[in-house]
Amino acid sequence: MQKRFTQLLLVVLLLCSIPIPVQAAGSADGLEKLVLIQGSKQMIHNGTNVMALQPLTATKGVTYVAARSLLNEVYGKIAYETKTKQYVLSNGINELRFTAGKTPYLLNGVSQKDGLGAPYVLKGTLMIPLRTVAFHFGLTLTAFPKDKKVELTWSSKPIAKFTVSNVNPYAQQTQIDYTDLSYHPRGLAIVDQRWENNLNLFEEAGTYVVTHWVQDESGAWSDPYSVTITVKPPNQPPVAAFTTDKDTYKMGEFITYSDQSTDDENRITSRLWTNNGRGYFEPGQQTITLKVTDANGAVNEFSKTITITNETLYSKEEFYLLYTEIGEKFPINGSDVLNFPTMNYDINKTQPQTLIRANSPETIVDEGIYYEDVVTGNVRFLVHNYNSRSTPVKVYVIATNEVNNGVANVQIGPVGIGGPNPAVPSVGRAVTGRYLESRLNPKITNVQIPAGQSRILVQEYSDKVVKPGDAYSMFADVVMDKQLKVQVVVVDASRNVFSTLPYLSILPSNDRHIRGTFEDANRTMIVNQTIGDIKSRMILADNVVDTRLPGVDKTTNTPVLNMGNYGTLYTIKINNVQPHTAIVVNPRGGHYGGAFTVNGTVVYTTNTSILVNPNEVGMLYKTGDSVESVTIVFTPASGSNLPINLLFMPMPGPPPIVGSFE
Repeated sequence: MQKRFTQLLLVVLLLCSIPIPVQAAGSADGLEKLVLIQGSKQMIHNGTNVMALQPLTATKGVTYVAARSLLNEVYGKIAYETKTKQYVLSNGINELRFTAGKTPYLLNGVSQKDGLGAPYVLKGTLMIPLRTVAFHFGLTLTAFPKDKKVELTWSSKPIAKFTVSNVNPYAQQTQIDYTDLSYHPRGLAIVDQRWENNLNLFEEAGTYVVTHWVQDESGAWSDPYSVTITVKPPNQPPVAAFTTDKDTYKMGEFITYSDQSTDDENRITSRLWTNNGRGYFEPGQQTITLKVTDANGAVNEFSKTITITNETLYSKEEFYLLYTEIGEKFPINGSDVLNFPTMNYDINKTQPQTLIRANSPETIVDEGIYYEDVVTGNVRFLVHNYNSRSTPVKVYVIATNEVNNGVANVQIGPVGIGGPNPAVPSVGRAVTGRYLESRLNPKITNVQIPAGQSRILVQEYSDKVVKPGDAYSMFADVVMDKQLKVQVVVVDASRNVFSTLPYLSILPSNDRHIRGTFEDANRTMIVNQTIGDIKSRMILADNVVDTRLPGVDKTTNTPVLNMGNYGTLYTIKINNVQPHTAIVVNPRGGHYGGAFTVNGTVVYTTNTSILVNPNEVGMLYKTGDSVESVTIVFTPASGSNLPINLLFMPMPGPPPIVGSFE
């Protein structure tokens, strides 16, 4: 008997030695209750006294509560983000983000301003407006001014919640998945659940209400949570269809296709044509196929066969000249171009501008200063690099007002930015086109640089992160009213450029790419002879006929020649272009992807790709029924090969009226 009593006593003592977590019990009516007392740290949670870190405080009519103390009792979470300097409060449904001293706050990422006062920090404790948190966290707030008390109540039941993978499925076709997000605000375990209409596949179209309940370990059931699903009838595949304007064509005759495909929901997402030539140059039959796909992946296709006769309407070259759209390309025999007579032109240098070309070393291997010079006046920057580091970088153009002669003003005019992107020709095409577009409608910004200080020029260029393997390029025109030291600087994206710059050195150039400062970087070419009566060409950026721009690498005071004249702005004025003349660009050095402004319109080469080699040309312009003057503005595209030729090719008479090609 004594032995049994001793064992029982040991069990009791052991149990008493185990710490039991304190948690306010739920009330009999299924509600949690938290009483806060004005001016006191005391809080009463379901009858249990709890002490807050700071007393409930009223300031300018707003009641503030210690954030962490409140969140502990309402089963929420609080954290501080050093980077954003925000306090993050969450309760499993909503997230609030506060900044100390500021009234606006974020509710699930959306800015809010309820005018209830700004949060503040008191002795290391965040104090927040009680009413704001109560409202967004679903707490019912009742004030008892006479008793100087505030009462918060909320459900102590489990919360049923779920998401549906598709609320507009197709009957018999769409598989539905449900993700259970149910929880208990006090952390109790969910032990049971009940569903209605949670089918994974609905057989019939209609509206269905899916409802979910959960039960916690204390036996309490949640309120129902429902989602309405609207089931559509089974998806019907699209119907592919098209017509041609005729069934029989001559060789070199334009073919008009009319797409007549339909879909029950008008959601065709893909049209894939096969053998839909705009014209054919061999006699015989040609079968054209159109395959269409709708948004749900259903596919249908349709084919039609047409006949090409032995009669010729246009040769291949005539056909392409007539029907190639501006900004598109067509094939040509590149060796024949060399037999075209070359045009003479006069060069005018009436618009002086300094060019800073920072293109060497083109491949980013090290952090450092990639170019440096002291300049003033009208300056164009061309910066073009490829990131070969294992870490992301940022590229900066920094201007420093070193001379103690007052505030320097920098006006930033046309800017073009290409990339970052691993496709180098595409980057060069994009930066050139955007720069030319910006020249047509420049957005002028101004930067002031006090004496002895530095500023980043073209902030939007430096904001972008250049990942490993990406190319990045910029053209920018600026006007400086004082002499400024300008530097092109590359540092790892994680670094502050100004704190890193004093420790960087000027990197050496290399033999392949060019950097330097070049004067007279604008070339105006005037052509007065008759153009378009015969095939002819204009040779550009070949370093022989169109000579290289001389300059100096100011980091070493070494004379350099701008091979390819990258960054030079060309304005070509052709004053006597005959009617029905096609103006096309032909790459002679390899691939070329750039842009040209032709009579005030920017034309890309090409709209959707690049020119691959000398056996392709890009259509820039076609004259109409009378003699015209044509002005072409361009700068050689970074990442492309030079030289290029402008070709002037007579078209075969007025083109016939034809339909559009799709």
